[in-house]
Amino acid sequence: MQDQNAKFGAVLRQHAHTTRLFGVDFIPIGRGVAPSAAPAVAKAPQPPASAGEAPAVPSKTAKRTASGRSGASGDPAAALQKIRELYELDAPHASFVTEFQNIVFGEGSPSARLMFVGEAPGAEEDKTGRPFVGRAGQLLDKMIEAMGLKREEVYIANVLKTRPPKNATPTTEESRLCAPYLYAQIGAIRPEFIVTLGLPSTRLLLDSTEAMARLRGRWHEFAVPEALPPKLAEVISPLGGVGHKVRVMPTYHPAFLLRQYTTENRAKVWADLRMVVDEMG
Repeated sequence: MQDQNAKFGAVLRQHAHTTRLFGVDFIPIGRGVAPSAAPAVAKAPQPPASAGEAPAVPSKTAKRTASGRSGASGDPAAALQKIRELYELDAPHASFVTEFQNIVFGEGSPSARLMFVGEAPGAEEDKTGRPFVGRAGQLLDKMIEAMGLKREEVYIANVLKTRPPKNATPTTEESRLCAPYLYAQIGAIRPEFIVTLGLPSTRLLLDSTEAMARLRGRWHEFAVPEALPPKLAEVISPLGGVGHKVRVMPTYHPAFLLRQYTTENRAKVWADLRMVVDEMG
């Protein structure tokens, strides 16, 4: 009984920690866990030792080595650098209207199990050359921490690598032109899971025109196309990236949450993230 109470206490502490990160009542209200049911949810990420310390990552979420992924060989970090060089050389953004200071290629662990894909850089991202560092990025950081992970242990990218004028939503054509480089990034990293943030990235990876309300809350699958441009396919082929299949969980973009920060919307996003946490073990 003492062990059971300890487990239940750990769940409550994690609940309180996550609530603090996302804002009060982010987690769905009215779904309390009875002590007898604690073992079923005891695998939730444990809270940090102190409020200022990041939570420990469960052992099953540890990053994989470049050579330890289903027999793949090669260097994902070097592949990502080469993909960036090809992007800068090809400059697909030159074919549409854009205003930018820096290319925002992506950042994080080259061997991450989990990848987040947004739509396009904003003003702060354009200044720094880093994805998700503005207000939406700060909320994404809290989402990642609440999952029991650290930002440097996942990989974060966008469909577009340059800022659209006035932060406009990427068009279908803009997404199409930039898509091969995102696909190559996925092929180099070979994540097990992708969380798509918002409709542009979700519709691109799932080849769908459905609304987010119909797409979120359930798993989908994406496979890196075999018909990639030859120069990109050549980079990721040694890693086994061409044709790599990954499970996709769509959810709302953090910027949408900031605009409509309701209990219902926060509950939906946390439910989506919990499905990912559960699958990651």
